[in-house]
Amino acid sequence: MFNGDYLLNLSTVLSQQDFELMLCILWGIWTDRNKVVHGGTPRQPAAIVNYAVRFLEDFTRARKSTPPAAATSSEIPATSSTATVQQAAKWQPPQFNGFKMNVDAATNEEQKKLGIGALIRDHNGTVIAAFSKVVQGNFRSDEMEAKALFHALNWALQNQLAITHIETDALRVSSAINHASTNLSCFSDLITDVCYLLSFFPQVLITHVKRSANEAAHGLAKFALGLDDDISWIGEIPYPIFSVVVNDS
Repeated sequence: MFNGDYLLNLSTVLSQQDFELMLCILWGIWTDRNKVVHGGTPRQPAAIVNYAVRFLEDFTRARKSTPPAAATSSEIPATSSTATVQQAAKWQPPQFNGFKMNVDAATNEEQKKLGIGALIRDHNGTVIAAFSKVVQGNFRSDEMEAKALFHALNWALQNQLAITHIETDALRVSSAINHASTNLSCFSDLITDVCYLLSFFPQVLITHVKRSANEAAHGLAKFALGLDDDISWIGEIPYPIFSVVVNDS
């Protein structure tokens, strides 16, 4: 078989675009096979091909839109009134062998929908798993974020996903968990439920981050608002946030 290297031979026969698409399709088939092994439902062949096409298009677009490296101080002309530009906070990977879960919520008040998004990445920025979930109802902002964390933890627990670090852009939620207090409120009840699920992840750390460092989870939460059923991704980058994950890595 071409000296045992079929892919190498194809790379000389196909155009670069067709070869890249073929690799994406093979990756899609492999990903779908892993999903079935873990109890998921297989996709139709056409759906795998369509996903591969979108994946490649998003990846190409993300590479083209990546801004050039910032100029060093020696390349910037000195002026007496140079403004200090504060860069937006960026997602940071967990420590070696760590697994970080980012969580966020979004809402559509008119349709009374709550969108929940979460994804888990390793120290290389590789997506281990992700999900988008839609919940019916109206909630206060702090209750909304607490409910998102509850559903994210329940999803991780049901799928036996390891977590060493959790990030949320909801300051009140992270503070309530890290500085436990009791009061008679719906929010306090939600925090109690969250803490119960956290007991299954004894080594996990919960920290607050700015929204700019939580864009991937926010994108999945917004995507969930258009869903009728929950959707999960195992070992693949969710296509709604492909460019965000690439830029984070």
